[in-house]
Amino acid sequence: MNLRSIILYNHAGDRRVVAFRPGELNIVTGWSATGKSALLDITEFCLGRDTVTMPVGPITDTVAWYAVLVQLPTTRAFVARPAPRAGRASTQQAMLELGADLEPLDFADLSVNANSDTVREQLGRLIGIQENLNVPEAGALRAPLEAHLGHAVLLCLQRQGEIGNRDLLFHRQGEPGIRQALIDTLPYFLGAVPADQALKRQQLQVARRHLRRIQADGETAARLNADVEVELRALVTEAHAKGMLPSPDIGGRDEAINALSSLLQTPLTDEPASTSVDTELRSLEQQRNALRQRLRELAEQRALFDDQERGENGYQDAARKGANRLRSLRLMPGRSKESEAACPMCGSELAEPDPHIRDLQATLDTITHQLRAVETAQPRRVAAMTELERAADETRQDLRTVESAIAGLRATDRAIEQSRNLAESRAFTRGRIDLYLTRLRRSGNEGELADLRLRYQLAKRTVDQLAAELDPDEEREQLTSRLLAIADDMTQWADQLLLEHRGRNVRLDLSRLTIVTDTDTGPAPLFRIGSAENWIGYHLIAHLALHRYFVRQGRPVPHLLMLDQPTQAYYPSEVEQRQGTPSDNDDRAAVRRLFELMRDVATELAPELQIIVSDHADLPERWFQEAVRHNWRRGDALIPQEWIDGKAK
Repeated sequence: MNLRSIILYNHAGDRRVVAFRPGELNIVTGWSATGKSALLDITEFCLGRDTVTMPVGPITDTVAWYAVLVQLPTTRAFVARPAPRAGRASTQQAMLELGADLEPLDFADLSVNANSDTVREQLGRLIGIQENLNVPEAGALRAPLEAHLGHAVLLCLQRQGEIGNRDLLFHRQGEPGIRQALIDTLPYFLGAVPADQALKRQQLQVARRHLRRIQADGETAARLNADVEVELRALVTEAHAKGMLPSPDIGGRDEAINALSSLLQTPLTDEPASTSVDTELRSLEQQRNALRQRLRELAEQRALFDDQERGENGYQDAARKGANRLRSLRLMPGRSKESEAACPMCGSELAEPDPHIRDLQATLDTITHQLRAVETAQPRRVAAMTELERAADETRQDLRTVESAIAGLRATDRAIEQSRNLAESRAFTRGRIDLYLTRLRRSGNEGELADLRLRYQLAKRTVDQLAAELDPDEEREQLTSRLLAIADDMTQWADQLLLEHRGRNVRLDLSRLTIVTDTDTGPAPLFRIGSAENWIGYHLIAHLALHRYFVRQGRPVPHLLMLDQPTQAYYPSEVEQRQGTPSDNDDRAAVRRLFELMRDVATELAPELQIIVSDHADLPERWFQEAVRHNWRRGDALIPQEWIDGKAK
């Protein structure tokens, strides 16, 4: 996006056109209070900002509509904004027209057909801003943010009070919410996040929901499958107690399912059961008591094994320590009985003879043998404990079966008491059997479980792949790589402008939104560097380096850089401002270096990058004068004098 012209319309319908050349350095020079700085405010307003920031005075008194004609990659756009109503400082009303050969419209053709959001959305899409979303880190209170044209424009403008500010690097950085918005959106504009990041985030959310659903289905099916034996045996017992099955002793799962399925096909009768519910309940309760006693016995046996293991472990620890001390004897040569009264280390006579080494060696052999015996017994104990666990698991499953059967029979007994009708009681049990077998057919078989496991693995693979593509560590690495490329240009241009700390590495710190130059004593952020000349110089090289990267990488940022008063540090007096040339030779050379750098970058990137500079500077060099588009001196200004005079009438 380049700016072809800024157009102002007064209430009488007159038009003021300030034209620019796309893809070049454009200079607007002139005296103070001629409207140079307002060009930046008008451009930002026309590109979608709601608040009017133009200075109160001739501009706001005379202008009825503000407009810009911009060149886009494939077309042109005419954007016009009506001035807010009297007493108001903002408006969302706008006009947007697109066309390959558009020129500034006449006043009579102006009409509201859009709003500021529409302008940002459509122009942003036309310069390549795709759907995107920055999601804050876990625990952050701020909402996700989508980068749009309004954020991109923040990278294209530098007001007079910003370009020489040592504390602020970007346009409007000090306003509430803008600093964080810049931190969140710059990675997207630099290309450090995938172009389809927002789509992938949506896909990841859908994939995670799908994964949770499959996981829940799988857990339900697994629980049902694990309890199949228990539930089937309980239903068989209940059906037998009501005389619906001839025997409670049915083989495995398949036999029980077949028996219960056949039962569902058998008509219900009032024929009495061979055994009463009470009799069956007493039998089941006796089985339950026996199973509970069996579990207690198994638990006691397990406790004995645990005590034995703890004792053996304690013995092993103590024995190993003693054995390790005795093994040190092997480091010493054999000794005779005559030498037992001498110290083995220094040879001096001992008050008491030391124990014979052979006795100590025998003790070591005994301890070693005992340790081996303990270690040999361990595998047998582990096998016995495993067998105990298996027996306990079987007993617990049998206990669950019996308790489930008891619960079913008690429910049946209550149903019989309420209905006093055996057929109704049998119908109740039959309904329970039908419901359970239906659930079992749906999700309780091994084939269904295998299918759910496969679906879970596929869904998990999709989630992992999408999460890896959105890995924040990868994003940070990509961002660092891009900032290094930008830092190379900044370092080179700092040398060219003869800035303080030149010759060192100069880089952007996006976490703090500042410039850092490395020195012998450590990193120096911009606010620790002195002199307005350095602040302006570092601002300039940072924004030129960013835009060089945006252009060369085809990033969706307007290829437009507007700078207001970049040479302000070199024009301290009103006389110098009116003349346009600093009186000091060093200052003149510094101003020339600034504009030469802007010229060189614009020439290298032509016809992509457009640089518009509003400044007092009016250098005599031919290349400079060829870049001057407007010279507002000796009565010429943004607002024609006749507009002001007409308003006064």
